[in-house]
Amino acid sequence: MEISNPHDKFFKESFSVIENAVDFLQGTLPAEILQALNLSTLTIENNSYIDEELKEHFSDLVYNCNCREKETKIAILFEHKSFPPFNPHLQLLKYLLKIWETNIKQQQKLIPVVPVILYHGKERWKVKRFSDYFEEVVKEFSGYIPEFRYELTDLSLYSNEEIKDKIFKKVSLEIAMLLMKNIFDERELTRNLKDILEIGRRYFEHEKGLRFLESVIRYLSQAEIEPEAVFRTIKEISEKGGELIMTMETRLIERYKERYMERGRVEGIEKGRVEGRVEGRVEGLKEAIALGLELKYGVKGLSLYEKIAKISSLEQLEAIKEAVKISKSMEEIDILVRKD
Repeated sequence: MEISNPHDKFFKESFSVIENAVDFLQGTLPAEILQALNLSTLTIENNSYIDEELKEHFSDLVYNCNCREKETKIAILFEHKSFPPFNPHLQLLKYLLKIWETNIKQQQKLIPVVPVILYHGKERWKVKRFSDYFEEVVKEFSGYIPEFRYELTDLSLYSNEEIKDKIFKKVSLEIAMLLMKNIFDERELTRNLKDILEIGRRYFEHEKGLRFLESVIRYLSQAEIEPEAVFRTIKEISEKGGELIMTMETRLIERYKERYMERGRVEGIEKGRVEGRVEGRVEGLKEAIALGLELKYGVKGLSLYEKIAKISSLEQLEAIKEAVKISKSMEEIDILVRKD
């Protein structure tokens, strides 16, 4: 997974702004942690501690901050997949070791790290202790299992209204969080796009806001949403945003073309609309179903995929996708697969 991953890129562009990072931490960290931290001292590091293996799930931004006059690091790790990892503690432990190994190489004392995970998938993330992943640990051996905490912001737990009106104060952060929350749901994103971007109507009239809007447009160009809807909404909200669209439109159209051609979903593209939309949605649903089957039922779940691959009905595939989420057995899904 390259840094050019659209989710990672948008995350880094949004959270590299210190004011946004401070607003995010103030809205999500526990009160006792906030009281100990002096967020006015927050500065961003240039280092990343994500290795090739961790890139599959996370990207990171690391900040230095004073905590009662002592140096502390805050690592915001963005989980860019649409589902939580099986055992985040193992990944986090590896990540934290990278930071502490760097401390040692630089002949520093070990610096405490507050790991903060930002997750925007549709499946709920259930926080467990590390020891919960071990089966029936004998009491005498519990001391050999390292326990450590991480802070989680699961955007699926918040409504759009809470993100917009209660948790965050910075316009650009509110918009970024709302887009991340809705990015995997085409219908919700399309339905809420105008309300989300409306938050920045005045902000987009300034140079800083227009730079952020350009980042938003690039992010949305990678989403499963009609480009016409994006262009039309921005032009309705902001005159300057409409001018920005005109300068970016050719590049964006080419980006849509490249993205869909890579996935084999279309043969051509006309300005302002993507052809082969239905075909692309069908293939996307099949990929999502295959992933859901494997996650829920392992390799055995993929035995149904041979039949699913032959289905061309969007309605039937949507029903199968939802059934995978709530099913208690593969037989429940098989009924929908065999439906004429």
